[in-house]
Amino acid sequence: MDTKDDFSEEMGKKNLVAVNVVILVVFLLVIGGVYYFVSSKNKGQQVFPAGINYLSPKGEEAKKPVLLYDFAKLAESSDWVTYKGKLFPYSFQHPKALTPLSFPNDKSDVVTFKVNELPPEQSLLLTVETISLRDKNLVGKQEEFVKNYWKFFSGLKGLNKIEAITNEKGMKGYKAKYVVKSNNSVTSDYYFFVVDSNSDILIHIGDIFPVEGKALLNRMINSLEYLK
Repeated sequence: MDTKDDFSEEMGKKNLVAVNVVILVVFLLVIGGVYYFVSSKNKGQQVFPAGINYLSPKGEEAKKPVLLYDFAKLAESSDWVTYKGKLFPYSFQHPKALTPLSFPNDKSDVVTFKVNELPPEQSLLLTVETISLRDKNLVGKQEEFVKNYWKFFSGLKGLNKIEAITNEKGMKGYKAKYVVKSNNSVTSDYYFFVVDSNSDILIHIGDIFPVEGKALLNRMINSLEYLK
C-alpha cells in the first residue's frame, strides 16, 4: 500500500509539472503573438515628446512625407494673421491658409496645424511647458531644463546638441536636438523660449513641418512674442 501510494503521489507530481509546463508554453506563445502584432502594426514608429510621432525609415523604405501645401509659397505670402494663446499671453503669426487647431481644457495651451498625414494630436507645434510639473528643482534653470528634457521621455536617451538663440522679437531661448533610444538617430529641432516674467514656463515649439516647410517655421518662430 505504501509503495502504491508513493507511486501515485509521484505520478501526481509529474502530471502537475507537465501541466505547469504546458501553461507556461501557452502563456509565452500568447505574449509572443501580442508582441509580434504590436511590433508589426507600429513598425518604424516611435512616439516621443508632446505627442510628436517621429518616423524611423531605413534606406529605400523611407517614405517621403505627403505635402499638403506649397510651403515655399506660404512662407513668402503676405497673407499672414496673428494667433494668440488662450491661457497664456503668447502670440505668433501664421499663413491664413493654415487653420490653427487647439484642444479643449488643455492646460499647456497647445496649438498646432494639420500639415502632414499624422493626426494633429500627434504633431504639436507649440506647447507651454511648465517646468515645475517636470522637475521642481529646475524652476528658474531654463537651460538645464532643456539639457535634461530628454529624461522625461522613455523614447529618448540623451542630448545631441544645444545652442542659444534669439528671435527677431528679442525672445531668447535654446534650440536642441535629442538622441532616439531605439536607433541612435537624432530628433528634429526643439525650440524653447524663455519667458522673462515667469521662470516656471518655457514656450516649446516643435518642428512639425517637412523639409520644404523650414522657411515657414522660421518665420513663425521669429514672430513669436510674449506679453508681460
